[in-house]
Amino acid sequence: MTLLLFILILAAGATGLRAAPANLTQVPRDVFALRPLEWIPSVPQVRVIPVAFPDTKPMGYIHALATAGERLWISAHPFGDTNLPPTAGRLWSFLPGDNRIDPATGVLEVHAVSGLQTRGKQLWLMIDGGLARMDAGTFAVDPFGSAQGITSPQPPAVAETRRGFFALGDSGSLFRLSPDERTFFRLDASPPTPDTRDTSAWRFLAGSGEWLLAATDRRVAVRQADAPRWTTLPTALKPRSPELDPIRLFAVCPDAEGGFWIGSDAGLGFLHAETGTSQFRERAGTVSVPGGLGIPIAAGMQPTAAAIEAARDRVTDGIRERMKLRSRLARNARESGRPIDAVTPLSRIPSGVRALAMDHGFLWVATADPVFPMRSRILLFHPGSRKWVGWFALGFPVTTLAVDDRYLWIGADTQFARATPLYAVEKSALLSIPSTRWSPDTLDAEDIRMKVAALPIPERTVFAFFSGDYANVLRWTEGDSLTDEQWFLRAMSFDPIGLNQSDQLALNLRRLIIRHPESVFTGLATALLERTGSTAPSPGTPTTPTPTPAPIPSPSPIQTPTPPLNLEPPASIVPPPPPVPVPVPAPVVLGIAPPASAPAQPLTTAPLVASPLSTNSASPSSTTRPPLPPRTNTPPIPSNRVPGNPASLALQRRDLNRDGKINLVEWRLWQGPKADLRDWDQNGDQELDRQEFQVFFEANPNR
Repeated sequence: MTLLLFILILAAGATGLRAAPANLTQVPRDVFALRPLEWIPSVPQVRVIPVAFPDTKPMGYIHALATAGERLWISAHPFGDTNLPPTAGRLWSFLPGDNRIDPATGVLEVHAVSGLQTRGKQLWLMIDGGLARMDAGTFAVDPFGSAQGITSPQPPAVAETRRGFFALGDSGSLFRLSPDERTFFRLDASPPTPDTRDTSAWRFLAGSGEWLLAATDRRVAVRQADAPRWTTLPTALKPRSPELDPIRLFAVCPDAEGGFWIGSDAGLGFLHAETGTSQFRERAGTVSVPGGLGIPIAAGMQPTAAAIEAARDRVTDGIRERMKLRSRLARNARESGRPIDAVTPLSRIPSGVRALAMDHGFLWVATADPVFPMRSRILLFHPGSRKWVGWFALGFPVTTLAVDDRYLWIGADTQFARATPLYAVEKSALLSIPSTRWSPDTLDAEDIRMKVAALPIPERTVFAFFSGDYANVLRWTEGDSLTDEQWFLRAMSFDPIGLNQSDQLALNLRRLIIRHPESVFTGLATALLERTGSTAPSPGTPTTPTPTPAPIPSPSPIQTPTPPLNLEPPASIVPPPPPVPVPVPAPVVLGIAPPASAPAQPLTTAPLVASPLSTNSASPSSTTRPPLPPRTNTPPIPSNRVPGNPASLALQRRDLNRDGKINLVEWRLWQGPKADLRDWDQNGDQELDRQEFQVFFEANPNR
């Protein structure tokens, strides 16, 4: 049972925290909810036309599309076909004028087709066993296997440059078509430099100008067509956010002038091979942690306590991962000398790229939908002006794109919905939009400010926190009637990454624990207080003067990237000096150091979601605990037991609601979920006052 769960169980019986009872049937809600910001206008008048396969042969996945002659050629995977490899399908052709889609006949009927490429009036097919070339007018087929020089059994791609026509083997070997176009010969060049971190096969080959680009799912290599070797570019498309690194490539598209567009799950990249320069339009990161159960529940059924506990643990882990990512971004920002965060966009691209198609100076881009990943968006980009024309939606994941003079052809994955996977869109719906309505890809601070200002205050607060705008976090979380999430964001704005004020950090963490003991944030807040210690007073604390701790610098997020939730407190934070004992009650503070004359108490270091302290030997009910003396013989409290001694300091650290006593919730947060204070509660009021706590402390000096 996690620390978070027994907080929920104990809060119902707490009398000192004055909080609402924990509701064990409450399913956790979404945390850090921040909707994706829309930067490109949609085009509502677009009509998406489905192209149906025969009812007797339904298809569920499109592997490749190509236009040759007057036909659209399709590699499609049938529903439930286990004889085909997952990366290949059967060949079909579609004649738009006749609105008829037919399966291939003849020699290609039995082959699995993994890729298609148009070359003039020819259609090249990547098939099992090698390559095939088909004349789109006469349908004559020429095979290219081992007898014709293609020694790779599964060549994944072909490409053309100004210097010739090439094929890529699955191991990275490169083949060139002979001048008479009857055979291929292998070039005297080694495959691209291997990368021990990437064992995936080579999947993509593209030709642009005099250059070739080959790629796997993770890495890219380029070479001139006549060059002796490949040049691997491991960092050509490196995103700024560690959340998106390493990227996964999904599409490659040449621009015919020596450049290559590369689509990945992190965004849209462009690489100019001759100069070695690259651009990367990185999608904005996400910080939202989805709530809910994460599992389907039948109608009329109630979730079990175990399911709710698992859901709360999942949300707590998600919060921890968000904070770890914030720490890594802060570290990267310090190393690079420029601000980096998870929510501020640098490009208008909405999500990761799934497919690309070049179209006479325009680039069609299929991305995942930022809200519903199983849907897609089709965008039109104009590289010359670096502007986005618009977008329209498709209800399925896109796998490939192709264009002809009139239509944009869209291949999709519809296996989960048993719908047709082929769609057509008239290009004029987007190409007719005037350039004055296009949206520049770059965003400036004013664009972002206006968009964020339109959000509700809770979402503005989330954006401000994760973008490093801590002044606005404090501005939007003023007052005492705050949600648990608002208290958490307000508190963490004072951590070393933020404003670096440890007293305010502890103060707001304690307020979170007191006001929302049942929250998913409470376990994290408690562990952080245990780890870092605190000298922050609570509201209502007596105002007796106390020693002022040494001043703490307030570096920017770039200067102090120490993560508050997954690393030890940074060495740059100076611990407060020990207070001077006084004969009057001192202000109650959390984590204050003992006076110089008393032995220093070790600081408890616990993980964020720490397992509760074991009660096998430490619980008051243990058989090894010294027996409690009779109440009538309780010795008087010595006169030297002032708030500066070790027992009073321990009481101050554990007294979260600052009432001078330890109640059951505070006791079990300290001793474990099954600890019982009745053996030490001499007056039977369900709390330990100073005298009772002194007796416990003397009996257990190491606790």
